[in-house]
Amino acid sequence: MPDFSKREINVLLLGITFVILFFGYQFGVVAVLDKRDNLKRILNEKQAALVEMMILQKQFLAVSNNFDAKIQSLEDREKGFSLFSFLDSQARQSGVKENVAYMKPFPKNFGNPFYTLATVKLNLKEIYLKELVDFLYHIESSGKGVTITSLSLSKVGKEKPMLDAVIETQTLMLKDKA
Repeated sequence: MPDFSKREINVLLLGITFVILFFGYQFGVVAVLDKRDNLKRILNEKQAALVEMMILQKQFLAVSNNFDAKIQSLEDREKGFSLFSFLDSQARQSGVKENVAYMKPFPKNFGNPFYTLATVKLNLKEIYLKELVDFLYHIESSGKGVTITSLSLSKVGKEKPMLDAVIETQTLMLKDKA
C-alpha cells in the first residue's frame, strides 16, 4: 500500500465525501422530493375523481327521482292507454289531424320485466309553426309521461311559411301482469 501524502489524503477524503454526498442527495433528498410530487399528483387526481363522482351522484339522483315521477305518471294513466291513440287525440285537439301524413308505432322491449318502451314516429305535412308548437305543448304537458325524443323540421312553401315535421315520441308502458 503506497504512502499518501497529507495533501493526497485530503483530496481523497474530499472525493469520497463528494461521492457520498452526491449519492445521498440523489437517493435521499431527490427521491423524497419525487415521491412527494408523485403523491401530490395522485392526491390531485383522486380529488378530481371525487368531484366527478359527486357530480355523477347528483345526476344519478336527479335521473332516479325523475324516473320515480315517470313511474307515478304511468300508474296514474287510464287503463288501456296507448301512445298511438294518445297522439291521435292530441293531433285532433290541436287541429293538426288533417296534416298527419303517417304515424308508425315501434314497441321496444329493453329487458325490463315490468315495462316496454313505446315509440311512435309521426310525420306532419305543411303545418304552421304556431300549430306545431301547440301540438308539441299538448304532448309534453299532458302529464302522461310522453316525451319527444326527436324533432326534424323542414321549410316548405314560398308564399306561406309552412313546415314539414317528423316527430318521434316515446313513453314507458306497463306490461300486462297476466
